[in-house]
Amino acid sequence: MAAVKMGSIYKQFGSTEVIHGVDLEVDDNEFVVLVGPSGCGKSTLLRLIAGLEDVTSGEIEIDGVRVDYLPPAKRGIAMVFQSYALYPHMNVYQNMSFGLRLAKTDKQIVDQKVQDAAEILQITELLERKPKELSGGQRQRVAIGRAIVRDPKVFLFDEPLSNLDAKLRVQMRLELTKLH
Repeated sequence: MAAVKMGSIYKQFGSTEVIHGVDLEVDDNEFVVLVGPSGCGKSTLLRLIAGLEDVTSGEIEIDGVRVDYLPPAKRGIAMVFQSYALYPHMNVYQNMSFGLRLAKTDKQIVDQKVQDAAEILQITELLERKPKELSGGQRQRVAIGRAIVRDPKVFLFDEPLSNLDAKLRVQMRLELTKLH
């Protein structure tokens, strides 16, 4: 994984300042968890890093390269949301491979990456199912798999384990730590 550096990050929505001068450095191969009450800005901070929101002021670097002006697709980041964000008309395989297919990745590479991620996440037997046929925990694992197959520089997870049962949550924490 890549180093992430945020310098004097501010974010305003209208006249309301929601991020107040955040400075944060995450070293290469470091695993960081943001903890705080609901509404304190954790998700907004992740969305700023991912490029899904524009910073009001400040700089964001990934591996020493300034990225706060780059579109999300150019940052090398994969983000997993609590809400899954799966395409309902696609099966699990198609959902997991979507970004790779969009990037015109060779089919054999796509197949291998999806199979590898499905094994890690224990969803191999679900690859032909549609999201509506899956439990909440299975949908979340598909969303995590979609991030894994991209081999991003940085993984951002916004409450990715909240819909999993206790046993699977413990197992997924272990699997997530192996990603970096």
